[in-house]
Amino acid sequence: MFETDFFYWMMTIFSIIAVGILIFYTVGFESFLPVVIVPSQEEWVVDRLGKDRVLKEGVRRILPGIDKIEAKVNLREMPIDPPAQEIITKDNINIKVDAIAMIKIIDSMKAIQEVENYEKAIEALIMTSVLSIMGNMNLVEIQRETDSISKKLIAHIEEDSLRWGIKMIQVKIENITPPKNIIEAMEKEIVAEKTQRAMLLEAEAKKKVVLLEAEAKKMAATLHTETVLHEIQMIQSIMKDVSNERILEFLTSTDYISSMKNLSTSENAKFVVYPSDIQKSMGGLMNSAALQPMIDRN
Repeated sequence: MFETDFFYWMMTIFSIIAVGILIFYTVGFESFLPVVIVPSQEEWVVDRLGKDRVLKEGVRRILPGIDKIEAKVNLREMPIDPPAQEIITKDNINIKVDAIAMIKIIDSMKAIQEVENYEKAIEALIMTSVLSIMGNMNLVEIQRETDSISKKLIAHIEEDSLRWGIKMIQVKIENITPPKNIIEAMEKEIVAEKTQRAMLLEAEAKKKVVLLEAEAKKMAATLHTETVLHEIQMIQSIMKDVSNERILEFLTSTDYISSMKNLSTSENAKFVVYPSDIQKSMGGLMNSAALQPMIDRN
């Protein structure tokens, strides 16, 4: 009886072991391990008996008591904002510079294994790179070439960051603060430049006005000359025996009389006296042989 029971129990144990082995080879040992879920945009660095491995996003299994999660690495872009620092420019001006960077981890294993604290390491790299690059430039160059400086900073920092599995997305100079006396001098310079620009614009406007007035006077003189020439031609067609000098004297006299007439109609005018030579010029022309027949007919 005892031997039968013992044999029965032994067969049961061997059957269980056989089924377990069969399941182990067909399904796998890991099917019996606890399940962990690695979130999206994350990777976990897990140590198993001194050897690291990376768990990517999704459902993963770990061995309790054997696997140790060393780090949970964020794969999203993240900001690194070091404190503002003071640097001395090439022209010996002490300025305060505030920079910020955006980074992205492209190799979780390197970011954890190659450097002790990658955020602090990148922060230190940013500060030393700003000091190295901007310290060899003068203030005017720094203010004018911020975009170029950002590109130089990225290239300078990535010489080390890529070894740590970190890519620099952007490095931006947020603020550059010169000393108070430099700011005041720059403001005065800006005011002086604006004043000078306004004076140049005013002078240019006056120059245009003068040119336009000169052009108008030139056109008026041309029209007057053409009018006088036309009048001379008309008089010559009527009075062929009168010389050009007499005709010019006549026209000059009429212009003078017209001007005096306008003067006499003004509020301050009392009386107008025409010079005798004007009267003679007109009288001589009016009494000429050519005009006399026309006058007699009228």
